[in-house]
Amino acid sequence: MTRKVDLAMYAQALPLYARNLGVLFPPLIVALIAIGLDDFRQWLFSAINGNDGGLINLLVKVMLGFAFGISVIFADDAWRHGRASLPSAWADGRRKAGNILIAVIGFLFLTWIATYIGAISGNGYVAQALGALAVWAFIYSIPAAAIGGTPGGAALSASLQSARRQPLATAILVIISLIVWVGLTQYAVQWLPFNEIGNQIAVALLTAIALGYIALVVSKQYSDVAFRPYW
Repeated sequence: MTRKVDLAMYAQALPLYARNLGVLFPPLIVALIAIGLDDFRQWLFSAINGNDGGLINLLVKVMLGFAFGISVIFADDAWRHGRASLPSAWADGRRKAGNILIAVIGFLFLTWIATYIGAISGNGYVAQALGALAVWAFIYSIPAAAIGGTPGGAALSASLQSARRQPLATAILVIISLIVWVGLTQYAVQWLPFNEIGNQIAVALLTAIALGYIALVVSKQYSDVAFRPYW
């Protein structure tokens, strides 16, 4: 059965966010670690001009994906009870770490494949469109593993089924999430007035703020679409 698209949740997430700033802490910690890893990469691969073939970047993406899974658990608890506990979310995330990591790796791989196939066409718009389509299909993968009780290997399939069940609601979720992500991590960073290290810390904070909000709206939408509305 098709449910009415809940647009109000995007506004409702803002005061909830203000009361539950812990939702941004997991990605913030990883984003700060990434700063150190970048310096480590320069040292470790100095013999080849710091070129690691994207290894550190992939590691950071997987770590951010896992941190996002923790934030989704936290966000789910916040929607249900008004306030959430970060230690509780972390403990739950540790128990589900294997499933979350499998879902993260699957999501990253399939979105990369979709973008790569689009890039083969030589048209950047096609690559972006296919990448966005992959995000639409698999945006619920991490929530499925983190709060849906879905094994990591089945999270991609569960996400696709949920997206097909509510295509419009999922499309709006993707659009809002991309606007928040691009707005904070690509455009807002251009106006940072600090020195190099200050800018790096500010970029880490903006990344965490973006992922915190996205975790709130994705967890709510997934719960509504998949199996259990909050009210």
